[in-house]
This record gives sequence, C-alpha cells and structure tokens, in this order.
Amino acid sequence: MDTFKKISMWTGIVLTGMCGVVLLGAGKVSSGTLLIAMTFLMVRPIKRFTLPRWLKVGLICVVFAAVMWNISTTDLPHASNMEICGGEEARTYTSTGFKFLDQVLYIFSGFLAQASPS
Repeated sequence: MDTFKKISMWTGIVLTGMCGVVLLGAGKVSSGTLLIAMTFLMVRPIKRFTLPRWLKVGLICVVFAAVMWNISTTDLPHASNMEICGGEEARTYTSTGFKFLDQVLYIFSGFLAQASPS
C-alpha cells in the first residue's frame, strides 16, 4: 500500500507539472505559472518547512479552481470565421458539444501548434 501511495503521489505531481507546461506553451501564462509553482510546492524539497495537511489540500483546491476558471474564460472560435482569421489551432479545432472540454482541447491544440516545427 505504501508503494501505491508513493506512485500515485508522484504521478499526480508529474501530471500537474506537465499540465502547467502545456498551459504555458498555449499562452495561459497565469495558469501555467500557478501549476508549475504548485508542482514545486508539492515536491517541497525543504523538510523543515511543513504545512498542515488541511492547508496543503485547501491550497491545491484553490489553485486548481483558479486554473479551471482561467481555462473557462478561453474564447472559442466561431465556426463561420474559423478559416478566415483563425490560426493553426483554430483549423484543427472540432467541437465536442461540451464547452469546457472544447476549451481544454482548443488550448491543447494551441500548444501543439506552438510546439510543431514550422
């Protein structure tokens, strides 16, 4: 059980950091910075400075709520002018019908457009 707990903890830390990198690459600087900072705080290399568990959980919930709010403010391209004024991420974007999932996929396609070679 201790091994499973360590594996799941480190998996969560790595996924949080990777999501921060994706958000930074897609232009969501504040959300990406928050997630990267949260990753460093979750790793917490200084053992002397310990926070109570309830404070750590509350801080993680607040940061993820702020990131979700920032993602939900993403403007999606309209279907009518997607080819005219949209970038590469707008051309690869397809609607799923769920607004938040569409915004996440739009941000991820923006990251892929930035990461792809020209």
